[in-house]
Amino acid sequence: MIDTLLRRPAGAGEYFADAVRAACLLSLTAAALWHGPVDVALFLLVLMGTLVSRSLEIPRVFDGLYGLTLLGAAWSSVLDLYARVGWWDLPVHFTATAVIAAMVYLLLSRLGAVPMPARRAAPPAGAIPVLVFCLGLAVSVLWELGEWWGYTFVDQSINVGYQDTMGDLAAGGLGALSAGAWLGRAARRSAREADAIRPADAAQPALGGRAGPASALTRVPVQRRPETGGIPKERNSSGR
Repeated sequence: MIDTLLRRPAGAGEYFADAVRAACLLSLTAAALWHGPVDVALFLLVLMGTLVSRSLEIPRVFDGLYGLTLLGAAWSSVLDLYARVGWWDLPVHFTATAVIAAMVYLLLSRLGAVPMPARRAAPPAGAIPVLVFCLGLAVSVLWELGEWWGYTFVDQSINVGYQDTMGDLAAGGLGALSAGAWLGRAARRSAREADAIRPADAAQPALGGRAGPASALTRVPVQRRPETGGIPKERNSSGR
């Protein structure tokens, strides 16, 4: 993971994702110069999240979209879009929870905690969507706890009513379910592609069967001892 984090970008997707990370760094600098410590902490959290995604071997276009979504959610908070546009909260929760839940699942899969999507044997149908959905609900709950903490200890203008909380949880859950369905479909497609490319040793027959093309190349010739043509003579005590 460290090598992936530190390596130079290669390809349009990686340059796009790194450009988003650079925008996160610039946003952090702007928050430090013209905004308060809460906004600085928010953009620092976003930047750390994009660094985690860079350390994973994932499609870089998704990496860039993930960072762009987090950055948009952060700027929406800084610019008070949630208060100015009443419905803006729901699509942000939907998209942000979707990409975060998918990224958390990919991180856990690299750590071996959950099934990895890109394997020959795909997990049981529905396993990945359910796991990503549960992760998304957990992320949504943590998000709402953060809003409650901000309302209680930082700024009471944050909307933390019951209606708002339930709507945010529902939007986040739907987003996570959509992300889980996408990951599950990608895992099944990866398994089908892997099954279509059989290794050479898969063509070897079972014991006693006929040799196929691969077994003909991999068989090891048996070394036989030369036959003497009769019963070996007994040697006398002198060895003759």
